[in-house]
This record gives sequence, C-alpha cells and structure tokens, in this order.
Amino acid sequence: MPVPYNAGGPAASVVLVDPTTLLPYAAGSSATGPGTAASATRVTIASDSAPVGITYPALPASTDRSGTATTTSGGLNVAANSARKSLVGQNISAVVIGFNEQGGTAVIGTAGTYTVAAGASFSISTNKLINFIAASGTAAVTMTET
Repeated sequence: MPVPYNAGGPAASVVLVDPTTLLPYAAGSSATGPGTAASATRVTIASDSAPVGITYPALPASTDRSGTATTTSGGLNVAANSARKSLVGQNISAVVIGFNEQGGTAVIGTAGTYTVAAGASFSISTNKLINFIAASGTAAVTMTET
C-alpha cells in the first residue's frame, strides 16, 4: 500500500495509476508500459497529448410551467404528471402565494397549503395536480418541471 506523501519528511513511495487501465505507470528513463514507480525519478505517461475524456449522463428533459396565480384557486394549476420527478420554482412577485401539492384546492393559511413568501423558492416532489393561489391580486411564479 502506498504511503501518503509527506513534505519535508522521510522518503515515501508513490504509485501512479493509469486511469485507462488501472495499472501502475511505468517508471524510469525508458519506461513506456505498465510497471512500478517505487524508485522513480521520472514517470513517462504515454498519453500526455490525448487526455482521457469524461462522459457525464444527460440531464433529464425539463418543461417550463411558469404562470400567474390569482386569488381564484383554479388560476394556476400544474397538471398531474406520472413522469414528473420534481417541480422547482420561485415566487417572483411581491405577493404571497400558496400551493397544494396533493391535488386539493390551495387556500392560504389552511392545512395542506404551503405558503411561499415574495421572492422565495420552493421544490415539490409529487406527480399529482398542484394548485396555486395568490393571497391578493395576481402573482407571477416561475417553475421548471423535470
């Protein structure tokens, strides 16, 4: 097992691993293949000019669900979606909004309705109908569904 590097301390062994083969890099002046680096003063890496590419998984598709909540409970609804993983959003108005994430009617100040202050963000993890309501007037809400 390699010993951790210790600056200013006694000499330690270091093993460098080739990420494409998970084998130690070869060491020495003429090294080009797998080997050990126990007493290396120089390590040759065969692919300095061709770095290993990293592939990241694709992000899920998203849908803009932004809208305007009103004082009427049916003013802004996000329909039920069995494929929905999340809905994130922000109340971008100066008016308090509320939402019910269980398919019921949102009513500010009652059980089952979450209240979102002006400028605050929210995250919802349900595939049911989500009903929004404004405490007064109208309120702009920006949302993205994935």
